[in-house]
Amino acid sequence: MSPRNYAKVVIAGPSPDFEAYRQALAQIAHPQVDVGVLQVGVHEAVLRPHLLLHLQARSGLPVDQVLRQAGATRVELITEDDAYTLCRHRVEEDVPARTLEPVPAQEGGRLWHLNAVNVQPAWQAVGGPDTIDWHDIVVGQIDTGYTHHVAFAHDGAGDAASWIRASACRTFLYPDVPAEYAVLPPPEPGNGVDPLAFGALNKGHGTRIGATISGCARMEDGEMYYGIAPRVPHVIVRITDSVVINTHQQEFVEALDYLVNVVRVDAVNVSLGVFPPVASAAIRAVMRNARDQGVIVCCAAGNYVDPVVVPARLDTAIAVGGVTWQKRPWSGSSFGPTVAFSAPAKDIFRPEARRSQLGTSFAGGGDGTSYATAITTGTAALWLLRWRTEIAQRYGRSAARVEAFKAAARATCLVPPMWEPEPFGAGILDAGRLCTQQAEALP
Repeated sequence: MSPRNYAKVVIAGPSPDFEAYRQALAQIAHPQVDVGVLQVGVHEAVLRPHLLLHLQARSGLPVDQVLRQAGATRVELITEDDAYTLCRHRVEEDVPARTLEPVPAQEGGRLWHLNAVNVQPAWQAVGGPDTIDWHDIVVGQIDTGYTHHVAFAHDGAGDAASWIRASACRTFLYPDVPAEYAVLPPPEPGNGVDPLAFGALNKGHGTRIGATISGCARMEDGEMYYGIAPRVPHVIVRITDSVVINTHQQEFVEALDYLVNVVRVDAVNVSLGVFPPVASAAIRAVMRNARDQGVIVCCAAGNYVDPVVVPARLDTAIAVGGVTWQKRPWSGSSFGPTVAFSAPAKDIFRPEARRSQLGTSFAGGGDGTSYATAITTGTAALWLLRWRTEIAQRYGRSAARVEAFKAAARATCLVPPMWEPEPFGAGILDAGRLCTQQAEALP
């Protein structure tokens, strides 16, 4: 088996149980390994190369034999390109919702990701989650746009109370084909609004990720929902309906240029990527300009493919991998030496977007380094606020500010037992230490 082979497994029967199949493989794997089986169809699922090599080493058997013994009726070794295609074009309706593993209360319950990055000390250092004065700090987000939701303090009658700066939000989204070759889609609503178009691969993504950064709301059951940086002023730019932006690289360049040079944001969240990971000259230039102006650009390492995607793999980005609530590397996270550190990425509780209405619901089950990146962007905002005077004196708005954040975040990471620093970075982001331990927080 090549180290780069993925496996496509098929399970026969009217209602194949891929969770039972995953559990059968988990019995073979090391307890510290998060076993991931990504269902891509009614009967098909994909397993990644590093997991196949691990299972083969643990069992001492050929990998196809291991996968069959666990319950697969057919096994096919496929290329990364084929696996990527299956992952990108899976039909969600064909994939039943998985049963979520409850997170113990001592680990934070459904909002476990807040505890996992130790955010409470960071909040207390800046006045508490409900009373933070953000001064002039603004975060940007390049994504699918946003929808109205109570998580952003939208109330159905307007957005006057929201920290989403609607007047600054923008849409840069161009048709993939010339107008003369296709029926024109409905006009974009503009101003960064996500129309949740039918057939859009990742509709609502920007709302889910945005609230993970800045959300703050009392939910219907009375519990508070918090983003990592509650109520931080937030500008969202819509450039895509998909987290893969191969055909929207020009929009990405325009969006980042707008946020850096016009809005003058302090940090930007990029839970998007180009795969295969080849960076255009324009993307390299706009990322370099952002870094040189002191803007912390936090980027998702990627999902379900091994190489870190662009722009995360550039040295001008803060590349973020993913972990589970058990502090294990998440099975779906891309990895490699360019990853700075990791953050929660599996079973994230977040808001649910609604088309043309006010969203009020929240749900668990969000997976992806998109969430790990949002958690990092919120943490960057807390760091910038907590040490704002010292940061201004030491680094100003320069590349040194970006490098200082990266170094400080790495230095203050939680390092679990058996952690592998090269593929998943220095450890798990620790917002509390980053905002309270001055000697390490201001390198």
